[in-house]
Amino acid sequence: MAPHRARIRQSFRADVAWRTRLLVTHGIKACLASTHPAAGWSGAAFEVDRPPHYEVRLGGRGLMLMPSPFWTGRPLVAEHPEGPYVLLYPALTPLPLTSPGPVGSPLDALLGRTRAAVLQLLVERRTTSELARDLDISLPSVSEHTRTLRAAGLITTERDGKAVLHSVTGLGVDLLHSGA
Repeated sequence: MAPHRARIRQSFRADVAWRTRLLVTHGIKACLASTHPAAGWSGAAFEVDRPPHYEVRLGGRGLMLMPSPFWTGRPLVAEHPEGPYVLLYPALTPLPLTSPGPVGSPLDALLGRTRAAVLQLLVERRTTSELARDLDISLPSVSEHTRTLRAAGLITTERDGKAVLHSVTGLGVDLLHSGA
């Protein structure tokens, strides 16, 4: 799995970023209901209305969300006797089982393959140098792509000492989620 670690992390982080924004703007019910078409919030319980039907009453124990780029089924709930429940559900961007082929995605067509790759990598905060290394492109090229993405409101950039850190915005996450 080592060669795919960055893609696995990217899938996980994209889901967390999108779901966090959904939680803030629409609340916990919408956030949990979005984990699967059969999932929902009823009264004080999280439930999955598909055989076998189940519901979880938290009773103050909490619920830890765990997106999985590998799981494609309905949400699964694990109970830990001393901790919160854990809800495992399919990540919004499941890990492709093969590398992308020569046919580009709609996002590639919209932004260009390299710029789309920059946006996808910025689900996890990165420096300009990290982007250049990960994409095997020059620093000036990274700067040009980040400048364009920042002007479009898809990423933010901040300085931390000498480092320049870039990260995706809520709008950028929505664009990635939409499959543009």
